[in-house]
Amino acid sequence: MKKVVKASMFLVLVFLLVGCASSTAKEIEVNDDKVPSVYSVLGEKKIVGTNSEVKNKVRMTTLTYKAGSISEKELQTYIDYLREKEDYVFTLDSKESEEGTLIQLGKASKTKGNIVLVDFLYPTMSSESVKVMYRSGPGSLKMNNE
Repeated sequence: MKKVVKASMFLVLVFLLVGCASSTAKEIEVNDDKVPSVYSVLGEKKIVGTNSEVKNKVRMTTLTYKAGSISEKELQTYIDYLREKEDYVFTLDSKESEEGTLIQLGKASKTKGNIVLVDFLYPTMSSESVKVMYRSGPGSLKMNNE
């Protein structure tokens, strides 16, 4: 019986570690792809929530940052870095909603037939959290000139 309890506790610990993201991780892994983290571009920012799941062959990791810890200017610096240094392109330039401003970047995945998307939700009110969602799964990027 002790072995079962120890094995169960070990599995719970592994699940918690896999489901959490470090505020000092240099990259966010989504399937075979690695995206430079907010930390690697802006320095350490307080993460108050993480969620990781796979749904319909799409791996999704959402990081929620403490309200006020990432300014709009800093978020733009991170977006510019991904575009200029990592070859991401706008797939959704800017969309306003009650929750805030949504911006989406994308690029081809290392896995053939897949894409990587990074969504940024910057809240309307400074008292709310910034969310960054990393996704990888089946799809392609179609450019206007193709």
